[in-house]
Amino acid sequence: MSTSPKIVLCTGANQGLGYWIIQVAALRDPTSTYILCSRSLENGKAALQKLKDAGVTAKIDLLQLEVTDDNQIAAAAKYVQETYGRLDVLINNAGIARMLPEDDLPAIRRTFNELLNVNLTSAAVIIAAFKPLLYKSADPKVINITSGLGSCTNTLTRKMFRAPAYGTSKTALNGLTVHMQAAENDRVAAEQGGKPLIRFYVCAPGLLKTAFTNYLGVAKEPELGAEVVVRLIADDQKTFEGGSQWEFEEGEMRRVPW
Repeated sequence: MSTSPKIVLCTGANQGLGYWIIQVAALRDPTSTYILCSRSLENGKAALQKLKDAGVTAKIDLLQLEVTDDNQIAAAAKYVQETYGRLDVLINNAGIARMLPEDDLPAIRRTFNELLNVNLTSAAVIIAAFKPLLYKSADPKVINITSGLGSCTNTLTRKMFRAPAYGTSKTALNGLTVHMQAAENDRVAAEQGGKPLIRFYVCAPGLLKTAFTNYLGVAKEPELGAEVVVRLIADDQKTFEGGSQWEFEEGEMRRVPW
């Protein structure tokens, strides 16, 4: 359980995993404030009503945010600055999946560019936009939502669904997380104090029964997938090391191999 109220922002949170991250976290810690980001204000308002119907009493703020729109990203950061003055947890959840065409070369290039733009580049831009606000937190965290397909080790050693373009975008997101954590560690060591250390994580929620997977029958319920993120949000004791990939399976937090 979190011991201090937090300002938590989650992208792509009007449905699917993002929605359930906010619902589970808000029911568990109603003292914190949750900023629900949605491409569509109409869909975001519907999500707010659904949260209220589920018994959520925590403050939920709604922001319109298309993660590929730099102007909207800048406006969102300005809003959080003016309204809250800091950000404690940034969750990069928004993402897309595409099947890779086989023979159409322009379509292959377009597919990779679209996936990398949303799943990787937009996460990097959002982190840069909110980093000044994260530094105003006593214990800032960035949680990037990855996939089991992003693990090179698991892809080579386990029987998994193959999605080269999507999986590659998540492998790249894992790499971004590691490099940002390393740079952050170097900064803190060089400064010997000053700004707090941001902990960067990637989370693999598993195959979830959401619109993202067309509600695949063998997938697990999305609230179970949200658990790994919620536990990282609440980790005030710095139990979970930054620069690592985590999952929650069989009732425990586990590191995922790169």
